[in-house]
Amino acid sequence: MCSCHREMMRVAGGMARLLPVVMLLLLVTASCERPPESRHAVIKGPFRQSVIETGELQAVNSSVVTIPRLNYMYGFNYKLIELAEHGSEVRKGDPVVTIDASSVERAVSDSRERLDNELAAMNKLRVNQRNSNQELLAQLRNVQATYDRKRLDLERSGFGSESMRRIAALEYRQAEIGLNRVKRRLEKRPLLDSLDMMVQSIRVEQREADLEAAERTLDLMTVTSPLDGIFVLETNRRTGQMLRLGDEVNVGGTVARIPDVRYMKVRGFVQENDISRIERGQRVEVRLDALPTVTFNGRLSYIGVVSVLRQDKMVFLTEVLIDESDLRLKPGMTVSCEYIIWESDEAVYVSSETIYEENNRYYLFVRRGRRVVKTEVEPGPSNNLYTVVSGKISPGDRVVLPTDMLIR
Repeated sequence: MCSCHREMMRVAGGMARLLPVVMLLLLVTASCERPPESRHAVIKGPFRQSVIETGELQAVNSSVVTIPRLNYMYGFNYKLIELAEHGSEVRKGDPVVTIDASSVERAVSDSRERLDNELAAMNKLRVNQRNSNQELLAQLRNVQATYDRKRLDLERSGFGSESMRRIAALEYRQAEIGLNRVKRRLEKRPLLDSLDMMVQSIRVEQREADLEAAERTLDLMTVTSPLDGIFVLETNRRTGQMLRLGDEVNVGGTVARIPDVRYMKVRGFVQENDISRIERGQRVEVRLDALPTVTFNGRLSYIGVVSVLRQDKMVFLTEVLIDESDLRLKPGMTVSCEYIIWESDEAVYVSSETIYEENNRYYLFVRRGRRVVKTEVEPGPSNNLYTVVSGKISPGDRVVLPTDMLIR
């Protein structure tokens, strides 16, 4: 190999060794000259500031099904012999609970028997009064005849001796007294009979009232639903389990609850650091945990006046009235409530991490061509990710993270 060729190979080998170093220098130079790129931009579109908390569905209107408050004579505990199915939909007037009516049925039978006895006594009294009146009339005819005879004897005694006239006068007087006595009895008999009949009528009315009350009580052994809703059985306090057939419940005890699922509300809460941002009448979006993609609209109707401790946090209780009626909403279901604080369909906003604060003033690092310009902005409402801003910016402007600029 000639010396020329050897020299060319030596130069080529030197250049090969220098090539990686040259390429690295070129890359570093290029990276220093190029301004920092950013995946962040100024956005224009719908924006929402809200507070999201959990809650539980409840019915606005609800009623209880209880054992009727019956007379103590029927007993104090009643056995359940028929029940509507737990969780079933019921209508107003539907029979939902039937209790054992044996004690009331006995009372009805006894009342009917006592009423029959009093009616029989009234008929007997009426017959006795009629017989007594006939006897008095017969007695009146007898004493009247005796009186008439003694009066004639008195008139004839005028021709006899003094002793005969005295005896005739005494007998006449005795007959007169007997006649007056019978007449007075006849005069008073209608009043006495009327009073006796009135007393017996009162006894009959009392027995009729007892029978009517017992029959009304018998009707109460079947309890109907007071409204449209869902039949929800209560817990048996003795066993700690849901009530079932054969269980006994005290007079006035609650057997079930019937919430009206057409009108629902949410019993929720808001943490104390968010309470200043919500107010009554505020729009709330409710989502079932079981159906998170379905949204129900509501309004905040109540805010507690004092905070309470819940899971080691101080919160304020709230109530949200749901606007629409939907049978998918059931009492006891857990939901999430999004309390809408501020929203706009055409807000200008950026990622909250792109905002730089300096001396109580706020800036964005906006890319203008190959330069990055520090631009002052006024921040507005914010949520977990974004903040509404205003200033000399436009939708689509590229924004550089403050950390990139400060490191550079």
